[in-house]
Amino acid sequence: MINCPLIGNPGTARRVLFAIASAAALALVAASGVSAQVSDREIPIGNATSLRFNVSGSVRVMPVAGMSSIKLHVVDNGPSTPPMSIRTSRTGARLNVSVNGPGSAILPFVGQTGYELQLMYPPSLHLDLREFEGRIHVENVPASMQLYDADGDIVVDGTQAPLTADADGGNITVTAARSTLTLTAGTGDVAVTLAPGWRGSEVRLEASDGNLALNVPAGFRGRYDLTSGSGNVKNPLRSVPKAPLVFMLTEQGNVSIQTL
Repeated sequence: MINCPLIGNPGTARRVLFAIASAAALALVAASGVSAQVSDREIPIGNATSLRFNVSGSVRVMPVAGMSSIKLHVVDNGPSTPPMSIRTSRTGARLNVSVNGPGSAILPFVGQTGYELQLMYPPSLHLDLREFEGRIHVENVPASMQLYDADGDIVVDGTQAPLTADADGGNITVTAARSTLTLTAGTGDVAVTLAPGWRGSEVRLEASDGNLALNVPAGFRGRYDLTSGSGNVKNPLRSVPKAPLVFMLTEQGNVSIQTL
């Protein structure tokens, strides 16, 4: 038992426990070596045209031209994570892959722990990714993609094809978008930047409790339907009949559009 004469003070007690936890975390990381253990797995796609991917833990999605299989690269950020379970199955032309493992956490003075799963796949595959605890980072959307995150942020750098993303508890950020977007956040903000030459048919942004922000290129033409239940709505652009629909709705938060 630790004898602390000031333990009766709640603030001091919390600081003592925090220091003990921090020291234990550092000792654990030192013992594990923090050398980022890595494991790899390659999965043939056969005649699959779509991929359903279920994962618990942060994932980075990287479409790679010329690939004929799926490659998984698992980086352990330490402390050492237990072995992960990877299961595969097929449903018609859809390949199903599930990865089960511990989630990610932040340890005091150590930073991000847990693992990042790097998913490399042929760009032609239509991806349906379901994340249950962690962050999703997509480097490009070359074919139609669906993303769901139960608890974590979604970040997408570039879209060439329609994207649907749903984050229950996290923010959604999309940059260099060139196609149709349907983005929904439960508790979190949605921020989008459309690339010059955007050719989508609709931009739909919704949140239950969060701000919605859309950046559009100069000369953008849209037909606007913007609503906030308890916030400000800012749009300096005039609505153009028969132009692509821009629908933005939040129950609590601000709605804003600005030209880059």
